[in-house]
Amino acid sequence: MAELLVKDLMRHGAVTCGLDTSVKEIAQIMVVNRIRYVVVTDDHGAVSGIISARSILKAWGQDLEQTTAKGILLPYTVTTTPETPLAEAIKMMQKRRIQHLVIVSEQAPHKRVVGILAAVDVVKYMGRS
Repeated sequence: MAELLVKDLMRHGAVTCGLDTSVKEIAQIMVVNRIRYVVVTDDHGAVSGIISARSILKAWGQDLEQTTAKGILLPYTVTTTPETPLAEAIKMMQKRRIQHLVIVSEQAPHKRVVGILAAVDVVKYMGRS
């Protein structure tokens, strides 16, 4: 059996927003798309961070239309590529105690977001196999 790669389990595509997107708009994006995180990108499409549902709570009590992604994002987002061995990606998630990896293209100069690998994706695979 061939070694599984991130591309075998990742969710293709990811919902993104810009650094200046309001928290209100991000919350609406999450509700409409039934997701718990949004990848924040800069003007060139490079990953700047990620906003989780928990990150949104940081804005409680603030003006949700004036507070932007830049103010609440988690800047230490871990990225990898579709060609990364799945075992390596799982180790990255375990080591950093995170629930997801942002998957980026391998093409320079700006690695664009191509998907997400969430811990739940791996768990679902484990339950099926």
